[in-house]
Amino acid sequence: MKVSEDFLWGGDISAAQIEGGWNEGGKSPVEADFMLGSDKDHLHQGWYQKEDGTYGKTSWLMNDLPQGAHYVIREGEYYPNHTASDFYHRYREDIELLAEMGFKALNLTISWARIFPYGVKNGANRGGVEYYRNVLTKCRKYGITPIVTLFKYDMPVYLVEEMGRMVQSGNDR
Repeated sequence: MKVSEDFLWGGDISAAQIEGGWNEGGKSPVEADFMLGSDKDHLHQGWYQKEDGTYGKTSWLMNDLPQGAHYVIREGEYYPNHTASDFYHRYREDIELLAEMGFKALNLTISWARIFPYGVKNGANRGGVEYYRNVLTKCRKYGITPIVTLFKYDMPVYLVEEMGRMVQSGNDR
């Protein structure tokens, strides 16, 4: 059986799962940036701090954040998303390797937290726009068709906290 010449052999990556560079280039944090390394007893949890200064852990879905609490990074904890596969710094060589393997397509996501770190009203982050422009240009240079997904597991914390405040105050329109 022969694969058609127009078959798009490729792969799929998510910004939240591969990029790293979690606080570089003007990017704001996403929920996944607060997820701890997991073990058999504590799968995908993150820390939050309550208004009274005490701490709690939240689940992977991050939908159990108490009113008035905010996400925190704690010293000594392992946050795998902070470095991930370090695509943010290594995309050039990673894309070259994909081309060596014969990839013709790459489904990738654009992190809104890298493009609009504090929402649309605060403007675009030029560093984030330039980063993705470079990634897409590198893909095209090697004949890899980028297939862009605009959201995949990377909800900006700014929006979560802002929308949470709006919903809590009754301004959810």
